[in-house]
Amino acid sequence: MAVSLYTTPLAILLELLIFGMGIYAGYYLKKTCGYLFGCTFFIFAIFDLLGAMSVSTDILSSLNILAILMGIAGMYVLIKEVHTT
Repeated sequence: MAVSLYTTPLAILLELLIFGMGIYAGYYLKKTCGYLFGCTFFIFAIFDLLGAMSVSTDILSSLNILAILMGIAGMYVLIKEVHTT
């Protein structure tokens, strides 16, 4: 039995948990980086789901780059917020 039968769904659930926490941080704590990190992990969850469905590698690589760019933007905003306080 393949380990990915368990790890991929678990990874998707954990990524969706981080998505929810990011949206919470964005909305209730008024942290822009929360939205960005939440969206990053939402895209990673979609990436994992589509990867398990054997979707085109072109689509998966585009999603991966988009998620990485969102993560970079989140880190930039976080660093900017820390240095301005």
